[in-house]
Amino acid sequence: MECVCPICGRHATLKCGSCKQEFYCSKDHQRQDWHRHRSACQAWEIHENTELGRHLLASRDLKPDDVILSEVPLVWGPALHTDQIVCVGCGVKCKSIQGICTTCLWPACNTQCSGLADKNRHGSECLLLAQAKIVYRCDVLLVIRMLLLWRKNTKQWKCLEKLKSHEESRGPGTNAYDEVMDICQHIERLLVNDPASKDIVKKICGLVDVNALETAPPNGCVAIYETACLLEHSCLPNTRHSFEIDEKGRPRITVKAICPIKKGDHLSTMYTHALWTTRARRSHLLETKYFSCHCKRCADPTELGTHFSTLICPNDNGFILPEDPLDSESEWKCNSCPGVLTASEVVQYIGKLEEDVDEVMIQSDMSMLVDLLSRISALLHPCHQLCITVSHSLIQLMLKDDPRKPELCKRIIKITKTLDPYNVRLTLYTAVTLRELSGCPGEDRRSLLSEAISLLEQEPEGTPGQRLKELMKYQLRH
Repeated sequence: MECVCPICGRHATLKCGSCKQEFYCSKDHQRQDWHRHRSACQAWEIHENTELGRHLLASRDLKPDDVILSEVPLVWGPALHTDQIVCVGCGVKCKSIQGICTTCLWPACNTQCSGLADKNRHGSECLLLAQAKIVYRCDVLLVIRMLLLWRKNTKQWKCLEKLKSHEESRGPGTNAYDEVMDICQHIERLLVNDPASKDIVKKICGLVDVNALETAPPNGCVAIYETACLLEHSCLPNTRHSFEIDEKGRPRITVKAICPIKKGDHLSTMYTHALWTTRARRSHLLETKYFSCHCKRCADPTELGTHFSTLICPNDNGFILPEDPLDSESEWKCNSCPGVLTASEVVQYIGKLEEDVDEVMIQSDMSMLVDLLSRISALLHPCHQLCITVSHSLIQLMLKDDPRKPELCKRIIKITKTLDPYNVRLTLYTAVTLRELSGCPGEDRRSLLSEAISLLEQEPEGTPGQRLKELMKYQLRH
């Protein structure tokens, strides 16, 4: 079927980059048609209910790699918990103070950084920092930027205050409250004679903790987006996102589908780590995002058949699993004997094993890792998170002809492909494993390296994933 431009009716080859459904003869006609096409192009709708609050549903059927949304942030800057030095102009992470802004004396990647003179980036806050004589501490910069938006009552602030901040859960006695008090003390000169500012700093810190997304690029920064922040969490998400710096120096986010999504389906991302156990993921989400996950993986005691949290019964080698993984106080029972553990006993048991693993992992000694894996494999399912963690470090130290190496590699790959079926969250982890397996005798080296390279195709420039991809491309050629 011939594609025609809706403005002039002529043959068209320029495809709408978002919906990929409409064609134009030129960029000019595409711009002219945007008012009409916008409602049909948008792939999402905002819905609201008491359980999820505001969230996104697909407004049309989506195919893998379809663009769902692309937007610039309402505000961005260094993460609240960072101890990194970050350029005040462009957000680039610096190993040391390589330059400074000559007005406010905050660190910069160099004195010629374009962001220092840009009034839409550092310019609006520079004089304030200088006049208040605030000693630089990168983790308060985002709070200051949001404080300025509040004082000016900008359009961005009006969008920000619609987002959840969960201040009711961040009162005295919590780590979040202590953090707010620390920030208020550091920027006290900005809060003098303005009692309302202290209260708004509490709200700002809540908005950042609950809604901010880590950007890459720039690394070390976070950003809050008007629409992307409404993606709900799932431990089996149906979207992925990436960042690029736009012409104004802002980290633009692009969200794409990673699997077929039907009209009306919930659009989701992941706010925790795929290689954490159910208890760890749900605890982290409750502590930082103030909700409990009830997804398919969390509801399954076996974690999709991976046994990523499963213990081994010392009596008969049966599997000890939580009766109800959605209940943090649930008992853990053996599937082949009457043995029962309380939730607190499991926490103490795993906590002690985690300490042992952390202690050995720091040393990166192969013989110690082999001994550790042997010991914990008698207590935990061989696919338990701790066994997989130790195995992943161990395969990178093993010689390629070690007979134990292929089995460990294949076990890790089976786990990552189950927990990350669309190869989005664990690409580097899986690629490293594929590369290690490719060197083992009898394995298809070229096929495994090619698969690993394909996993890393979308890794940003300068990242470990991008560097590994280039190394493996070199290995394929030689």
